[in-house]
Amino acid sequence: MTTMSYDDLARAAQRLGVATSFRSKRGEDMPAPESTLRQVVSSFSAEPATTEPPLICTPGRYHPELYGYLILENEDAFWVDGRVDVAGYHILHLNDGRRRLVLAAPEQLPQPRRGWGWSVQLYAARSRDSWGIGDFRDLGLLARMARRDGASVILVSPVHAAAPVEAPLDSPYSPASRQWLQLLHVAPGEAPGAERVDLSDLADAGRALNAERLISRDKVWAIKRAALHRVFDEVKSDLPHEYSVFAQEHGISLERFATWCAIVETQPSSDWMSWPEELHDPDSEGVRTFAAEHAERVLFYSWCQWVADIQYATACSWGVDIVADLAVGFDANSADAWTFQNQLSFAFEVGCPPDGHNPEGQCWGLPPFNPQALVEADFAPFVAMVRAGLRHAGALRIDHVMQLWRLFWVPKSGGAPEGVYVHYPVDALLAILRIEAERTGAWIVGEDMGTVADGVREGMAAIGMLGNRSAMRTNPHNFPECSLGASATHDQMTVAGLLSRSDEADLRRIGKDADFASISRSRRALAELAHLDPFAPVGEREIHAGVLAQYKLVASAASRIVVASLDDAAGVKERPNMPGTVSTYPNWRIALPAPIEDLLTAPLARDLVQVLGANR
Repeated sequence: MTTMSYDDLARAAQRLGVATSFRSKRGEDMPAPESTLRQVVSSFSAEPATTEPPLICTPGRYHPELYGYLILENEDAFWVDGRVDVAGYHILHLNDGRRRLVLAAPEQLPQPRRGWGWSVQLYAARSRDSWGIGDFRDLGLLARMARRDGASVILVSPVHAAAPVEAPLDSPYSPASRQWLQLLHVAPGEAPGAERVDLSDLADAGRALNAERLISRDKVWAIKRAALHRVFDEVKSDLPHEYSVFAQEHGISLERFATWCAIVETQPSSDWMSWPEELHDPDSEGVRTFAAEHAERVLFYSWCQWVADIQYATACSWGVDIVADLAVGFDANSADAWTFQNQLSFAFEVGCPPDGHNPEGQCWGLPPFNPQALVEADFAPFVAMVRAGLRHAGALRIDHVMQLWRLFWVPKSGGAPEGVYVHYPVDALLAILRIEAERTGAWIVGEDMGTVADGVREGMAAIGMLGNRSAMRTNPHNFPECSLGASATHDQMTVAGLLSRSDEADLRRIGKDADFASISRSRRALAELAHLDPFAPVGEREIHAGVLAQYKLVASAASRIVVASLDDAAGVKERPNMPGTVSTYPNWRIALPAPIEDLLTAPLARDLVQVLGANR
């Protein structure tokens, strides 16, 4: 076989939407490594595309290509001559026999009113009744307290499902599935039928874990799994009609996820690629046989998802918009990877190139979707993910919103500097977002910090997608009106961590590279804003003053919505996550220092509520 020349390779890459270079933070054009380009190009089908690109139109508006036999999403069918009045996913059969997906989408996303709220790492937000980790019952308590104080939103960390293994992954951004819910966030005592069994011993063991500041998900899961089993064993022979409706509504998708969970229990690892070959394909006879032989285990995990769904729906019903955080991907060993394996490129992982905030770049261990395969699947995985995210939540925050435009593919055999950008059919993905958001009245936030391609923010603003701004990166005076503003993200330092220099000490202790001169300037600027001596010791009084000063600035921003971190309201010095670290920092494990019912009635939180309410 003749090896393609670099020029031919570059042209082939560009035809497939693969960038041959990217612009560094310093404005330099960085050429894509030839070896990476060859690997990416070879991952696309060499055959000409047989699937037509989707036709995107506005309901009620003429489109010159909308001619043929149209089958609506509700299965009504008719000959169409340039216009369809119904939003949704339709199929157009052309006179020459070709088939096209039609995305009939409104032009604009729903919009939130100007307001404020809290951002919370749900796992960290424990109440007195929690079992070692924040749960959906605690989220409901937060929502009620927030509504009482005049807040309109709660931005919550991802509640995506994890694998049911002995030691669940700590990161909520490396889920097993973005379509199903995290069972660690279930309150077992609130499960339907729990009143029929004695859970007091498990409840005592669970609440005892609240004394540990670092969350041990393995201990939490052992206790909660035992409690869920105890309830299930009592109710499994007489499940209510509501469960049957839930199971019927979610059909094969729920059955497949529950089957995956049951298989995981029988295998040494959740890595489906290491399972016996007959279990690799979710549609295989081997998997169907397994599901039949382990029907009760499959039923158990289906029931657990119903319990989680009930509790999450209740938490979302208290009059504030719960903003669900959508992770950029899922773990390569996950249920979603097993389910959508034919649409993924497992030789790569998603990441980001080196920049001023992360000089080494980042690799996230998440396999990217192949855009060519997404089109051929009529975007089914993306539709299912968005629909699940908006099933109960009032809004959706898309982590790393650049995923809709392009993703940085890093070869599994290399590092971030060897990655390339691969472009996605963004117009179709944005149309799907508008369709799904209109159906629920939800608004959408795109996390657009860091390296963002030209035209992305303009495209977001054109359809009413809010951007995301952080005062640790951008002066709040420069926050646009169409944005959600915050002091920091989960990857950035807290106010107390900045003022006390403890975050800088953490960075130096673990040997992480950072712009320490810039950190020092930020600390002095905040001290000046809070009328503090930047050289004096920092105690509770100084942190109190610094938090209020920071949020007076954030609350005065033009942003439609601003959120205050519960970490800042509690004066927490540690950031939730230290990017680029695995074992040198307790990422995603640091609980808030006191129960949320105490934190939200403490002087700092009460003063913070006054600051936010006065300015919003």
